[in-house]
Amino acid sequence: MTARAQPLALTGFLPAWDLERRCADLSPIVAWTLDRIRQLGHPVDSLGALHHQLDAERARAVAQQLTAASLAKELRQHVRRAILDAIPEIPAARVWIQTHTHFRILVPHDAMAAVPPHTDFGFGHALAERNVWLSLTDAEGSTALHVLPLKDSLSWLGRTGKLRGVLDGAPSIPPVPTRAGEVLLFTPLHLHRARAPSGDLCRVSIDVRLLPRPASLRDLTFSPLHRDP
Repeated sequence: MTARAQPLALTGFLPAWDLERRCADLSPIVAWTLDRIRQLGHPVDSLGALHHQLDAERARAVAQQLTAASLAKELRQHVRRAILDAIPEIPAARVWIQTHTHFRILVPHDAMAAVPPHTDFGFGHALAERNVWLSLTDAEGSTALHVLPLKDSLSWLGRTGKLRGVLDGAPSIPPVPTRAGEVLLFTPLHLHRARAPSGDLCRVSIDVRLLPRPASLRDLTFSPLHRDP
């Protein structure tokens, strides 16, 4: 007799956040980002207007350069403070944070920057991880992060058995509009995607993942949340 597959279930002590919305002072992160973009040779005044000076190819390149530069102590301190302010209930001494902060810049009609439906678990992230998505600009409509609620995500995943990689045939995933300074909390089992913005819109966001303190301390992709970098 073939054993039944175990149902998908989150692990670890972090809450099963289901598109929970928080607020934080992200202005130090915005200021660091603008300063770094200027150092890269782009004299920008506003993150929301980046698309007036950066075409799609350069915007993607700048996002990669910002992610690579996110090991800077100053930025890591800003990100840690924002997360601790937004999620004061987590036991910081028992939580680790992704070492790199991932920057996303979506400019109008950039189909290459769009991300098809997926779950982070389907790309190898642990079920104990939790996602923290920070909006550095307003993000509405096609510009917003698109996320399916956890119940609907689990229902579709369980019904279809699809887990890995890009999830073709996924149900419609609605946008979750945010204002600059808002933080979204969700899980590696949420179906989500990014679309190319339409109209005169640009979205800049960052995202990191949290993880209960790992048994092995050799994984340098995560580092202690409560400790100065």
